Amino acid sequence: MKKIYSILFWALLLASCQKEVKIQVHLPEKPQQNQPVKIQFDNLNESDIDEVYIAVDDKEFAKIPYQNQIEIKLGKSYKLGVHQLSFDFIKDGESLKKINGRLELYAGITPKILKYKLINTFPHDINAFTQGLEFYKDTLYEGTGLNGESSLRKTDYKTGKIYKKIDLDKQYFGEGISILNDKVYQLTWQNGIGFVYDTNLNKTGEFKYQKSKEGWGLCNDGTVLYKSDGTEKIWQLDPETLEEKDFINVYTNRHKITRINELEWVNGKIYTNVWQKNALAVIEPETGAVEGIVNLSDLHNKVTKHPQLDVLNGIAYDKKSGHLFVTGKKWDKMFEIAIVY
Repeated sequence: MKKIYSILFWALLLASCQKEVKIQVHLPEKPQQNQPVKIQFDNLNESDIDEVYIAVDDKEFAKIPYQNQIEIKLGKSYKLGVHQLSFDFIKDGESLKKINGRLELYAGITPKILKYKLINTFPHDINAFTQGLEFYKDTLYEGTGLNGESSLRKTDYKTGKIYKKIDLDKQYFGEGISILNDKVYQLTWQNGIGFVYDTNLNKTGEFKYQKSKEGWGLCNDGTVLYKSDGTEKIWQLDPETLEEKDFINVYTNRHKITRINELEWVNGKIYTNVWQKNALAVIEPETGAVEGIVNLSDLHNKVTKHPQLDVLNGIAYDKKSGHLFVTGKKWDKMFEIAIVY
């Protein structure tokens, strides 16, 4: 019996002498994609550590010999935005301590400030609360919003004449539009539903939103539809099933960009305006990085002022001229502009 007590005594004494592992992990404030991410470990009681196992979003990322400062690099396979990191500190193959952290990944480029040249000014329906704008075979299609005022229309962009117009039921607040494979897609704001038409504005179908809760802007690259929902996300939709297959998060090198609104596909980039901003952002569609910004505040100053005048919204790309056509909510003018790179 004395022998058992003696073993127990020495076991408890050994356990009491072992140091508790005290480590602090310091992550950088605004790390950038494809750039070295410096991570600092403070080993407060100088515990003996062999390795650190790193996981990103619950997937093994790297096993690195322990040192006070390490560097990792998160490439394009890691989305811009928030990632969950975990660090497992190892000695002799056994885990001493696990620590979790949160890292928000920013774009690895600084957006260029772009200029524009005003080419032409055209009349625009001052009563149109413009939400979506797109050219199709020289005809300008426009989607408008507000409950009881929402519509889809075909217009002559030079005169502002409306060729054909259909009104949405007053329960729907119309949002962005896009045309792909001779089908016109139109979003609604908070109804969780979108509509499909032929190019003569005959309704042919409907689709429901999935993970995205709202509908804002819409565009396509000739194969895939891209949908904004008022957050920093742009969703990729299968044009046949309208399933949300994937998404990107929109970031600059310093900021997360929320309230992404009207979208337009232009030569491999997504052009967007941000709600309440009279400017355009040029987005790299693979990563969500903002590559350029165009200030269009001067255009807002050129339209007729009235109580219902609202912000810039509506971007249409004319492939023949290479120019953009932009307008706004309740604007009486539409502007043809050329972006200067």
